[in-house]
Amino acid sequence: MRASFGGASGARKDPTKRPAEPAVADPAADPVASPERLRSALRRGALVVDVRAADSSELTNKSTAPVFEVVDGSLSAPYDKVNQTVPVGALGLLQQEKSAPLVVHCRSGARAGKAIAFLRGLGYTDLTNGGGPAVVDLREAYADAGLPWRPHNMGSVMRQLFDPKSSTFTYLLGDASTGEAILIDPCIDQIERDLALVEELGFKLTLMLNTHCHADHITATGEIKRRFQGTSKAPKSAISAASGADADRLIVPNETIKWAGGTRSLTALATPGHTSGCMSFYDAYTGAVYTGDALLIGGCGRTDFQGGSAKTLYRSVHSQLFVLPDDTIVYPAHDYKGRLRSTIGGEKSSNPRLGGGKSVGEFVKIMADLKLSNPKMLDVAVPANLRCGVPDK
Repeated sequence: MRASFGGASGARKDPTKRPAEPAVADPAADPVASPERLRSALRRGALVVDVRAADSSELTNKSTAPVFEVVDGSLSAPYDKVNQTVPVGALGLLQQEKSAPLVVHCRSGARAGKAIAFLRGLGYTDLTNGGGPAVVDLREAYADAGLPWRPHNMGSVMRQLFDPKSSTFTYLLGDASTGEAILIDPCIDQIERDLALVEELGFKLTLMLNTHCHADHITATGEIKRRFQGTSKAPKSAISAASGADADRLIVPNETIKWAGGTRSLTALATPGHTSGCMSFYDAYTGAVYTGDALLIGGCGRTDFQGGSAKTLYRSVHSQLFVLPDDTIVYPAHDYKGRLRSTIGGEKSSNPRLGGGKSVGEFVKIMADLKLSNPKMLDVAVPANLRCGVPDK
């Protein structure tokens, strides 16, 4: 089985941090496998584990255009260079026996070798260094196993950022030719980080999108607008009209959200069910969809408050998201096990709540049986987010 599962709660360390690679080679790290060894592991049904970041910091060159390449159904479990670990909780969710075969890859095999050394120390025994998309000699072995590298053009910049307090992902999309950037789901606790990154990369922030009215954190849109009020740098805020929240732009289903001087766009897909006003944003250019809480890695957002409905969410995911190309990258608003991304194909086949042919009745029962407590920030976050993240008028 080659798919991603997930879902728990609580603050986590940041899986998106990218400290510098140590200069000294690790003698314990496994070398990149030969094509024959990789083929053998894949023939035995090895789970493919991707230990890279999941954004434009990981581009490889294919022909003349740098792309982010993904193997269908691979499990995202990024290697932590500081602590020299991988999030084994993600592997545990797959109920993998430690003797089951794993193929671990990064971009070229260096981090994969170190990740294997860590996993071997935990008792995993059948480990293969699958190199990565930059290892030309191994590309054919992946393709022969029905796992070709799927290229995704990330444009100039796509950065995935993380708020450990709420386990929220924020996405920064930037276009070098126009100097414009947009943020998706910015958190108020991470304003300094996000604005510093925009400045460091030389962009002008023009638009801030929220996938829905969040209940676990306060959006940063209101505070960012306040800081730039009355200046030429003031960005606009946007959210679904169905959310009932304030914003400069209220988005309707299937609306095209243009940015970068009209050269880039996102399609707004109505995906209510977690809340009544959820939107997912599909980027056909990069082959990615930002799903908010509607579709998580191996899970989905709760459906028991804010106008939520399990039946509605089931219909939303199946009619709006599962109809996208299978190799579309899923970038969720949260993950609680250290993973960064999935694919539509992986979620359709293996999401334990919504995938694998589950009926709407089965899904409704799964959600009813969760019996979740309310988010700690609910009474503070929702009123503030209905006002574009402004706590008091």
